[in-house]
Amino acid sequence: MAKEKSIDELTDEAIENGGYLCRVYFDLHAKSADEVRNLMVGFISRLTKETGVIYAVGEIDSPLERDGVHSTWAEVKLLAQDFPTLVRIAAQYSPIGIEIARPGRVSLSLGDAQGILLDVSQASQNFTRTIMERVLSKEEREEYAKKMLSRAELGKKLLEKGKAQGV
Repeated sequence: MAKEKSIDELTDEAIENGGYLCRVYFDLHAKSADEVRNLMVGFISRLTKETGVIYAVGEIDSPLERDGVHSTWAEVKLLAQDFPTLVRIAAQYSPIGIEIARPGRVSLSLGDAQGILLDVSQASQNFTRTIMERVLSKEEREEYAKKMLSRAELGKKLLEKGKAQGV
């Protein structure tokens, strides 16, 4: 029977293969202390299931109340399989802070850098779409949807062109 790897062995192996160990800080706010604690537990649980997250373990601070709003923050020790995963987590979850503990240097291939830029662009587009869907009339939303389909088609053509040129 194979011996299970310790957290340190798992971490060292992941970093040797391009992984990143970091501390990521998140804040949440709710109407009650119990609600904000439960939301943070669920939030950290969701992080552990993200593609590219090897593990995420969080420590939640005691909620504080101010003007009827309860707030807390969590420090999450997160091991990501690669830098693009960290960028996606940052874009999707909006942490209030990120500290990369290991390795000591970020190294990216051009493909990874381009992928990261596209992930950031996609996150921005998702945010814009959410806002637009809330403020536009039905007709304006339909027109916006058409524009987004055209944008997707143009994106596919650009990818194909890049592949044909060896980029």
